[in-house]
Amino acid sequence: MSDRILDTASILASAEIASGTYGLIEDGLRARLDALLASFRSNTDITTDQQIATRRQLVRLMARRLGIARDVANHPEILNEEIVDPIFVIGFGRTGTSIQQALLGADPANRTVAAWQVHEPSPPPGQMPVAPGRRAAAAGVVQHYCDRCPGILSLHPYWDELADTLIEDEEILLLDLHDIYPVALCDAPAISVRVGSDDFEDAYRFLKLFMQHQQWKLPKKRWIMKGIEHQRHLSTLFRIFPDARCLFPHREPATFLPSNLAIAAVVYDGITDGAMDRRSMAAGYLADFKRRIDAVIAEPGMDDPRVRHVNFNAFIRDPIASLRGCYEAWGFGWTAEAEEAMRAWLANPANNGDRYGRHRYTFEPFGIDWAQHSGDYDEYRSRYLGDNYE
Repeated sequence: MSDRILDTASILASAEIASGTYGLIEDGLRARLDALLASFRSNTDITTDQQIATRRQLVRLMARRLGIARDVANHPEILNEEIVDPIFVIGFGRTGTSIQQALLGADPANRTVAAWQVHEPSPPPGQMPVAPGRRAAAAGVVQHYCDRCPGILSLHPYWDELADTLIEDEEILLLDLHDIYPVALCDAPAISVRVGSDDFEDAYRFLKLFMQHQQWKLPKKRWIMKGIEHQRHLSTLFRIFPDARCLFPHREPATFLPSNLAIAAVVYDGITDGAMDRRSMAAGYLADFKRRIDAVIAEPGMDDPRVRHVNFNAFIRDPIASLRGCYEAWGFGWTAEAEEAMRAWLANPANNGDRYGRHRYTFEPFGIDWAQHSGDYDEYRSRYLGDNYE
């Protein structure tokens, strides 16, 4: 096992060669990479083949990040781009967030982030047409992830759009190693390691930089962003994006947590080649989720008028009326074009959530006795669901 394979300096040198850059690596990024690699090297079960595969994915990631840095160095006016009225969908997984992201993105006044923009961000799309090879390369990254995690499409069918898949902000933050997201690091033997810090200011500054980079020379539109981590960092989010609006859908935890566990099981079983213990994973997942719920309840920003709370059941019954209410609360104009595009998305059979079949979600495969956990969420139910939950 070579010390060079997962060495920070060696990986960054390879990324500089791949991106054609030199001297653009920031100290914070270097430190986050060093911490991540130390965690991988401490895994005594990691094989040489796994090290090599992980190195290749990390070199690709860092080369993409350096490509953005190169573009900004060559065109510093990118930093003058104004990000106006972005919308962040911040709900828990399996509470309608993907549909909300897609419907909001259908509005011609809005702009979303697709997988190709993360996996092949440079040059920015406003500078020149995006080469077909870039989209094909990004599609290959997504396809590799789907191949590594059999069953993922029946759980989250939107990955079948490959390069055009709408992505979560955590995947953008992976470019600067503020988060560890599985798609571009699915060859790593374990990706549960958290890097960065609880202070998300640097992360949001990079997120803004990414948005500026991708918006440069393009018509100004509202960005539609999505990520669960925003719940924990609302004060920082509003500091960097003061005119942001947030959409937080709420649903009974008993109805969506089994689905979340199923997705985590499929992803981590694939990444670890079956070495994951699903019961241990589920116990850790529920412990982290309880901390998330507690953070939501304690977060003063949840009462900020920029945050719109939506009941999941009401949204599913009439998604158009629900989003129209959001626009009105946020002071955005609702247009016939927006409604027509959203209704067209809903009517398109290609967007059916069960196009790869539908799982039956229960706690049973994970050894979870929900009766022992349900009471932990009574305060959440009282505050955000009232009597309107299943």
